Amino acid sequence: MNSYVLNLGKLVGNLHSLEFILRMVLQKIPDAKPKNLPYGLDIYDLPVGTEISESEFTSYDSLRELISKFNDFAAKNKSIPIDSSIISIRDAIAHGRISALKMDAPLHLIKFSRPVDGKVKITFNEVLTEEWFKVNIELVRNAIEIVSGYHPFKA
Repeated sequence: MNSYVLNLGKLVGNLHSLEFILRMVLQKIPDAKPKNLPYGLDIYDLPVGTEISESEFTSYDSLRELISKFNDFAAKNKSIPIDSSIISIRDAIAHGRISALKMDAPLHLIKFSRPVDGKVKITFNEVLTEEWFKVNIELVRNAIEIVSGYHPFKA
């Protein structure tokens, strides 16, 4: 169980890092939403309820939308796209069910679709082994490396 908690933390941390760097890179591409946040503004010092302009950083875009925008940008620039299977992993972690049949059995992650006519489909079903975590932590880490190649923090 301890390795599950550690591995889940690594994977979720990488997913958070990927989303952050995607937003920073997308803010710098030509088709980006307006950059209306003043340079140097400490958004972390603003109280709850403060209104600021929408930008790629502040948008409500999902990880799916961010990856799609980045992959469109990568295709136009003949660059490496991000593996979109990351989206299903993130969605399964956020909306799936994790359980085991017995206390000492491996955990399973399963996710279902929205119902249609009273039926759902299984959209994700994986055993959360050490190897599964290793492969998927690396998958997200590779995506971070691809995106970070665009040097989002340079002026």
